[in-house]
Amino acid sequence: MIGIATQTYDLDGARVFRKANRDIELRNRTGARRVSRTATLDGGCVISDMGFSDADRDFTVQEQAPSVEAVDFARYITETYSRVTVAAADGSYEAVPGSYEIDIDGNLIMKMLIVSRLSE
Repeated sequence: MIGIATQTYDLDGARVFRKANRDIELRNRTGARRVSRTATLDGGCVISDMGFSDADRDFTVQEQAPSVEAVDFARYITETYSRVTVAAADGSYEAVPGSYEIDIDGNLIMKMLIVSRLSE
């Protein structure tokens, strides 16, 4: 289950995706450090580690057999708002609604680009 809401009051600006795909939700819990490795002439390497940031994460919201209202919400949020709040099992985040689509199987897929974590 994933919730999406606008950060300013909007009567039509909140929705809970109760039928969200659980496998996709688990994949949303991945992350990586900001690390690069450069080979050196002596056969070693130099590691540049800039730490971990939630801002490198993307969330996918996938709902099977979405209602017309769910698709309309996805379109409205993506076209109207530059920042939203996303609530998931592992916390809440500020995110940019990147895109939405209906795939070949009829699933609604929304991509959220995480900006920052709002909860611990």
